[in-house]
Amino acid sequence: MRTCSSLGIASLVACFLVSGFLESPAFSKGKVAPPPKAAEKSDKVDIKALKCPEGAQVMFLPREAKLVCKDEYRDCETEIKLLAKNCGKEFLEFWKLEMFEQGRKSLVLEFSPASIIPGGSGWQEHIPWTTAGDLEAVVYYRPPGGGSSDSARTEIKVRNAGLDAAKAACEQCKGTWGKYGVNHKEGCNCKTKDADKICHDGDECEGECLFHTYDGQGREVGHCSDQQRMSGCINIVAKGQSKVTPRNPPPRKLPTCLD
Repeated sequence: MRTCSSLGIASLVACFLVSGFLESPAFSKGKVAPPPKAAEKSDKVDIKALKCPEGAQVMFLPREAKLVCKDEYRDCETEIKLLAKNCGKEFLEFWKLEMFEQGRKSLVLEFSPASIIPGGSGWQEHIPWTTAGDLEAVVYYRPPGGGSSDSARTEIKVRNAGLDAAKAACEQCKGTWGKYGVNHKEGCNCKTKDADKICHDGDECEGECLFHTYDGQGREVGHCSDQQRMSGCINIVAKGQSKVTPRNPPPRKLPTCLD
């Protein structure tokens, strides 16, 4: 049986995923299921060839993982492959794992039965994860059957390549990164190249054509916004407005609410 508690952002999903994943028959009696064949070659590590730091009882290897996303840089997941080596000659029992995000404990796993690892051999766990960031993992070990417990820790980098590229592009367009729209999706609000240009149609602007008056023929006149996204209830010149026959005298302009 493996128990978990969640305290952070990604943990609620990760806890439930990892609980079901690690309870499968392949993980019974402390055994670890092999990674997918595609990942096996690139992640293969010769545990016995790894040289432990002098005086270390356990060496916990730093790891990196890349998120795979369904919607550009959203709806992502990966598997963090944790690996540690028993540097001593005696058996060790690896019984608990903690994960930290931004210094806050976000995932706790207690393994029952614990994995019993011979001296010179490796311990590993595969942890489903859904968010990017710099993490810290702490594994707890002790002599088999109990006794005084000790720990080893390592750094983990989880990267979202699509998100990194989108934020880099946002810097290039001098935009503002944030959450936009009714669904509050993360995205960029780029600066426009045609800000303040006079417009008579929303199609004439990269962003919105902001209404400010009617001309002598009853046509709507505005200027292009300095950002691509606008929010709130504002007076705008709609897309396609130049194709509409002007009314003279013109009607009272009503605001349009944008999200």
